[in-house]
Amino acid sequence: LGAPPTTPMSRYCSLALAALVSLPGGESLLLPAPAPHRAAAAAPLAARRVSMAYNPQPSKAKPRKAKSKEPKQKVKGPPSAAAQLQLVPEQTFYEAAPSITETIIPGLSVLTVVGIIPFGASLARQAWTRYKITNKRLEIKSGFQGKEVVQVTWREVVDVKWLRRFGGAAGDLVLTLQDGAKVEMRALAEFERNLNFIMAQLGDGVAADSGFPDGPAREFEERVQSGEEPPVELPPLSETEPAPTGA
Repeated sequence: LGAPPTTPMSRYCSLALAALVSLPGGESLLLPAPAPHRAAAAAPLAARRVSMAYNPQPSKAKPRKAKSKEPKQKVKGPPSAAAQLQLVPEQTFYEAAPSITETIIPGLSVLTVVGIIPFGASLARQAWTRYKITNKRLEIKSGFQGKEVVQVTWREVVDVKWLRRFGGAAGDLVLTLQDGAKVEMRALAEFERNLNFIMAQLGDGVAADSGFPDGPAREFEERVQSGEEPPVELPPLSETEPAPTGA
């Protein structure tokens, strides 16, 4: 195929351009060719524009820290006195009705009409009242058919008052508790032995603050040491009583 035909306009433009180039300094009118370094810089510029683009909906999620699931070591201190007491099995030291000596004076007053009522009350106490002394607590059953029950732990007692009757064969006790309440034991039999055991169960300093041991209590302790009286101690743990549990 031959060259395409030229129009008069294109021919005119070619002649005009040749005339300009022929003039002095006409070569400067021509457009310079693009420098090679400009084309090379265009690509990194486009990349930088993309990396700096704005995100209209940024993510609000925060990186989570990895949690350690290692078990924590528990440090146990020494057990308290109350906890140690719970490990000891409960044993009964004494359980019986009030001393029969409390019926002597009311019985003599039966000869009068007025004395019948006190004598009947003393007989009712013999039938329905029970004292139970253990190494952990004191229990008193009284009232009609012994349905009224009072229980006191030894750590609740803060003071003790006592009164001996009939030469120490029996006695009365009044225990003061931490809340100010008072518990009374009238005509407690085997008084010296029971008093000695009760004082040994109380908290530190309670027996000394109550004035124990007094003269008769010291004499009783001397008789125990000499062998005249059996030692004041709990009976052997029977097979029917529960053994201590837990550690």
